[in-house]
Amino acid sequence: MRLLITIILILSLSGVTGCAKRAKEDVAAVVNGKEITVSMVEEKIEKLPPQYQTFAAQHRKEIVNEMVIEQLIYEEAKKRKLQKEGDVKDLIEEATRKVLISKVIEDEAKKGIPVSDDDVKTYYEQNRERYVVPEMVRASHILNSTEEEAKRAKDELDAGIDFAEVARKYSKDLTKERGGDLGYFKKGQMIPEFEKVAFSLEINQISDVVKTRFGYHIIKVDDRKPATYRDFEEVKENIRTQLTRNSQREAFDEFTSKLKKSAYIQVNDGLFESEEPVGPSPEPENPEEASTEEASTEEASTEGAN
Repeated sequence: MRLLITIILILSLSGVTGCAKRAKEDVAAVVNGKEITVSMVEEKIEKLPPQYQTFAAQHRKEIVNEMVIEQLIYEEAKKRKLQKEGDVKDLIEEATRKVLISKVIEDEAKKGIPVSDDDVKTYYEQNRERYVVPEMVRASHILNSTEEEAKRAKDELDAGIDFAEVARKYSKDLTKERGGDLGYFKKGQMIPEFEKVAFSLEINQISDVVKTRFGYHIIKVDDRKPATYRDFEEVKENIRTQLTRNSQREAFDEFTSKLKKSAYIQVNDGLFESEEPVGPSPEPENPEEASTEEASTEEASTEGAN
């Protein structure tokens, strides 16, 4: 139920509302006195999956025809009094129940305390550790199957031959075609033996031969990016969104608490005592899921280098 409420709160924050009265507007079609307006057509298109919306917008005549057919079928269903059949009545009742519940949740969520710019800024300042972009290095490597091959490559490097040229000549890894370039990566993306050496090198420094379970590497660091913080402007709207959801959830929790206090509720707890817990509810803990800058490594791990 908590997860359902969270989803509904997100939808309400996105401006999802019920049907509103429409001002007088252009009419696309009339079916037995029932108007199909231009805005109704646009609403139908907007409800389609994003990948279909552009196509549908270019075929509005077909959309209108579909809506005409839908209206005719609906009228036929009413003529047959299908709404009075048992299974249909149950479905209508369940749909009505869900719509009403959603509307109450939406209304109560709006009573949450508005989030100000100062609230957002204060949260950012008090939780900057959540917005750290970790230190990153950009490295290239040469991978060989044997230590002898690696030493031959290292001898050429020591003689001053360009790293990329040696990588294309000796490396067994797919990165050889781009001179061994692995792109940027942060700690935890490479296997420990490789990572330890890579983060210990200075820019343009070349390592000795490094053995891992994949073979023998020679590593060169091409660039380094020190740890920094994500800019406030970059994350402020995400923070505002989540703080608003938190405020809405608090308002809703207060509302449901009052409902419970004014109701007679009897729950048979012993009925489900044998159920095993399957873990916590999958709710976000942080107002901003602080995604750090992704490494542009095209796989950024020697675990994929072979």
